[in-house]
Amino acid sequence: MTNGWRGYTGRILRVDLSEGTIRTEELDEDDAFRFIGGSGLAAKIIYDEVDPSIDPFSPENRLVFMTGPLEGTIVPCSCRYVVAAKSPLTEAWGEAHASGFWGPELKAAGYDGVVVEGKASSPTYIKITDGDVELLDASGLWGLGCLDTERALKADYGGRFRVVCIGPAGERLVRYASIIGDGGRTAGRCGMGAVMGSKNLKAIIVKGSSRVQVADPKRLRSMIRRLYPVIMSFPTTQIHSAYGTNGEMGPFYEYGDVPIKHFTIGVWEGISKIDGDAMAESIVKGQRACPGCPIGCTRYIKIESGPYASVEGKGPEYETAASLGSLLLNDDIESIAKANELCNQYGLDTISTGVSIAFAMELYERGIITKADTGGLELEWGEPATILRLIEMIGRREGFGDTLAEGVRRASEIIGRGSRRYAMHVKGLEMPMHDPRAFKGMGLQYATSNRGACHMQGFVLRIEQGERMVDLKIYERVDRFETRGKGRIVAIMQDWHEILDSMILCKFLSVSPGHVASLYTLVTGITLRLPEMLEAGERIYNLKRLFNVRCGITRRDDALPERFLKEPLPDGGAEGQTVNLEEMLKEYYEYRGWDENGAPTIETLRRLGITEKTHQS
Repeated sequence: MTNGWRGYTGRILRVDLSEGTIRTEELDEDDAFRFIGGSGLAAKIIYDEVDPSIDPFSPENRLVFMTGPLEGTIVPCSCRYVVAAKSPLTEAWGEAHASGFWGPELKAAGYDGVVVEGKASSPTYIKITDGDVELLDASGLWGLGCLDTERALKADYGGRFRVVCIGPAGERLVRYASIIGDGGRTAGRCGMGAVMGSKNLKAIIVKGSSRVQVADPKRLRSMIRRLYPVIMSFPTTQIHSAYGTNGEMGPFYEYGDVPIKHFTIGVWEGISKIDGDAMAESIVKGQRACPGCPIGCTRYIKIESGPYASVEGKGPEYETAASLGSLLLNDDIESIAKANELCNQYGLDTISTGVSIAFAMELYERGIITKADTGGLELEWGEPATILRLIEMIGRREGFGDTLAEGVRRASEIIGRGSRRYAMHVKGLEMPMHDPRAFKGMGLQYATSNRGACHMQGFVLRIEQGERMVDLKIYERVDRFETRGKGRIVAIMQDWHEILDSMILCKFLSVSPGHVASLYTLVTGITLRLPEMLEAGERIYNLKRLFNVRCGITRRDDALPERFLKEPLPDGGAEGQTVNLEEMLKEYYEYRGWDENGAPTIETLRRLGITEKTHQS
């Protein structure tokens, strides 16, 4: 770049779809230092510009795509982007992350991020070619699946263009619709695809020719060479490289962590038919990696015969194999691959989709709903045809699928009849595929996460498995069933993951916080000491919490479904366990410097340099 920035491009693209206007603004240097990039800068923009009282589908909502300062450089595992908005699923802070080629391509085109507001009068897509930006008619693409949309755009413009887009689920405002790119790389959680659909925005395609400049390329190359053996020696990294993320299903199962039959049992013989080994022996044909990644956790699959013989491409990750497999008692790995493909075509979050289907199946089993509610569909556990049919119904908002497309919190309000008890969510976001009765700190993490039930914003499970983080002053090995001390550990890990999500770095890059601070300095030329970096993470986390407080989030929302608090697992690796949340929550609030209602105190905000304000329209 020619503007003096290193790591950053120094430019944000602003698109107002209502007015049809496009402009570029300079990145504020103070914001870059205090909020790093990625998720942090997105939070600053949304906090400053979005009235917390608006409907998430309002044209006034902002849809913010943001990259990080390490992106587009030789730093491994730095090829992600974040997309953030007020969530239509939680009515509060929403964000989703995806990897692949789109983020680095946006940097190569000269932008750190894209901020979209307004609503186009007809289906539209944004085309970015270096500094040239166009708003183009997407009427011919409207109604196409995500994978088909990407193929159509690349056929028109060439394979060098990178695409992110929505499918029918986003167009129909399914509240957990996702944004898809690179043949199945998914920004899945919180309904960012529905926000995109509410703006009549089908896709953003980008091609760039610039190179991101770095401050000290020689020392950066030297440091990365030294880090590669460290990265690849980490046990989890080796599992991901050899088997993909689903390679961890076996170990998670032994802990009692894998959810089975909607979080009701801990032992299931079908687990060996859907884990990483089963995938490797049946449908996996190769390995794929994001740009600059030495790990290659993506499995390339192909089904060559049978009812799902057309399935080929990116295979299911762990979360998908569990949410569309064990959670539903489905032990058919080929049908799980087909379900994953369907979700990618419609543009659906596989986690929320699986939990919504499991919710419906439990209600059906208990007699709370019947065929009269489902349109004649019999909801049997483990039946692939039923699962696939429900995915289609959700993606199209067809019949009973229209109810499930609202997410389990709203669906339980629509259905009534005591169904709320069986809605597995936090703040409206469906539970991920890690049972908090197996790792108590994960329960606290879910309850307090800014985007609702989120396993990746902190992933304290790793600490509870025995990992230590000396740079973060987590020296001790902790008992996964212990509750004392978890408030401090969860808060620290949440703050640290804000840094990873702002740099942006993949969570599978196993390097220390001190190394990350050094990488940032070598790339940007900005001296960032470890204490400053960790304070930035705390600042970002508290800013998101403050936005949530303005949206009406209080202590009552920092909760878990009753099942995890009062119903112990009957068997398996977490047999007899429940989550004592209140004890951990008290410690967590005290460590965070939040008041008894869960709001950051004035003293905490002052220490972090955050100005509380009333939104000005």
